[in-house]
Amino acid sequence: MTVTDPQTLIPCPYKDTCSGCQLLDHPYGKQVQSKTSELRGLLQSHELQIPEKIEFLSAGAGYLRDRLDFSLQDGRLGLYGKNAREIVDIEICAQLSPELQTWYTEFRKIKWPFTKGSIRLRVGPEGQRGVWLDFANVDIKALLDEQSILKNLQEHAFVEIGQRRKIPVWNGHEFKLKDPELNVWFTTWMGELAVKLYCHVASFTQPSLKANKLIADKISSWVNQFPQARIIEFGSGIGNLTLPALTAAKSVLACEIDALSLEGLEKTVLMLPSELKPHSQKLTIYRGDFQKKILQDFSQFDGVLANPPRSGLMGFLNPLEELSYDQRPPFFIYMSCFPESMAKDMQRLQSYGYEIKELVILDQFPQTNHYEVLGLLQRK
Repeated sequence: MTVTDPQTLIPCPYKDTCSGCQLLDHPYGKQVQSKTSELRGLLQSHELQIPEKIEFLSAGAGYLRDRLDFSLQDGRLGLYGKNAREIVDIEICAQLSPELQTWYTEFRKIKWPFTKGSIRLRVGPEGQRGVWLDFANVDIKALLDEQSILKNLQEHAFVEIGQRRKIPVWNGHEFKLKDPELNVWFTTWMGELAVKLYCHVASFTQPSLKANKLIADKISSWVNQFPQARIIEFGSGIGNLTLPALTAAKSVLACEIDALSLEGLEKTVLMLPSELKPHSQKLTIYRGDFQKKILQDFSQFDGVLANPPRSGLMGFLNPLEELSYDQRPPFFIYMSCFPESMAKDMQRLQSYGYEIKELVILDQFPQTNHYEVLGLLQRK
């Protein structure tokens, strides 16, 4: 755990109006205690047997995020307020890394020709800036026709537009939208080697590069307890957990529904540095909606690695029920930012003969009620 004074309070001029952070009045040490107690109580309410100690990992009490989504409303850019569906105009944010705060401050100078929209700002591992403009189609057309805003924006950042993540390209007369483009917007780790992850500005990644190192290290340490394991992964995304697991695993079958995420993973593997290239031979990528139907035979795997959406694992666990106790994979690694669905899934796993060996809170959302949980379960 990063050394942080338990009495640390993060200053924020918007703490009474902005809904983004709920715990600014609580010293950081109290936040650690309350999140740990909340998780313990939630899991116990599901009759789960949990370890005596819950490990707490933190990269700091604030200023961690390298990406954040903002809303535009009537000239105000910020987050929703506490008491109304109105946007609080925010100039500085205690969640943002220094690099993202600098980018956000510059971005706020833009005067938009329409009244509302969603905006994601991101800073990549080498300081590169990205913006995803998720506006209504009529507003996107207005932006393309206006031209000057996009020209200025592209001088400072890589721009993606709309749900399809199109790239605006100036042809000398007008802007045209071309297909999405993969770039390095995040980093994971294979042992002590940083790995560039290819994705889009609009792609899902963990929010903090700094905190993600703690996640990758924990996944690696757990997989290292089971050398040469054959692993099936649910929700691989762009490979943030896949690649740390590959360092010790015999093989990884990465399962994901989102085609754009898998395109990123495929390019990342293709671009691995020479010393890591041999690991790419151990990876198989499979696309499908694994919450609804899973075709793989779980008895062919030694471990499961799961990072599901908020809804949890759902039908992904069905094949385990059909196997005998001895056929089930010996270990199960579960990561989630939604402990409620995780608790339900762990209750089901416990009924299949698994027990929780280690629990970790990774606090990449300090000053808020949210936190990430990592759990290592083993077959009894």
